[in-house]
Amino acid sequence: MEVHHHPHVEKKSFKEYLLEGLMIFLAVSMGFIAENIREHFVDKEREQEYMHSLYQDLKTDIVSLSSAIKDNEEDIAMYDSIFTIFKTKRYVKETANVYYYIRESIAVRSFYPTDGTLKQLENAGGFRLIKNRSVVDSLQSYKQVTFRLKDIQEYEHQYFMSAKNQMGKIFDAYVFDYIVGNKVDTSFKRPDKNYPLLPFTNADLNEFHVPMNLIKGNRFAQIRVMVLLQQKATNLIKLLNEKYHLENE
Repeated sequence: MEVHHHPHVEKKSFKEYLLEGLMIFLAVSMGFIAENIREHFVDKEREQEYMHSLYQDLKTDIVSLSSAIKDNEEDIAMYDSIFTIFKTKRYVKETANVYYYIRESIAVRSFYPTDGTLKQLENAGGFRLIKNRSVVDSLQSYKQVTFRLKDIQEYEHQYFMSAKNQMGKIFDAYVFDYIVGNKVDTSFKRPDKNYPLLPFTNADLNEFHVPMNLIKGNRFAQIRVMVLLQQKATNLIKLLNEKYHLENE
């Protein structure tokens, strides 16, 4: 009968166990630190990408706002022309301009911010990547002003509906159809002659003028907020350049 001899295992000292434990701890810690460093660099890279994209969005907004301000100023001038023509009774003979100005002025012109990057930041939790508090605060301030502008524009839509409800009592729809034409084009053509207006009362005219006047006041409000929005966009671009050096990219 064979007798199996177990190999002799030398017991480790406390110091050896302590050293092995320390080595394992250091290995885990170094791995953890390395992973944190890697995530830090990845986050920094993503932050830079987001800020570059935001920078481009803001530049687009500034150009769009300039165009929207110009359009609003032109529409206000048309509202003034319409009021003057009716006030001075020129509409009795001068209707071509009335039809043309009215059709131009009831076009809704809404500003839509280029908010693709902002939505990504919100939906993907990207705001945590922005380490600079002043950038976050400026971005939130810009966003709040866009909400204010949106509210003002929504009020304008209500005034438009009121004005349009009265237009059928004063203006001939066939003339508007002539102005729009049959081609796919954003521009309107001026009537080729002074087509007559429909028979209307002073009350009909007043019910049309009131919402049109409210639209005019709304456009002034839009311009003020748009100018403020441009200033905030310009300041935010300067801040982004200062913190992320985007002009050199």
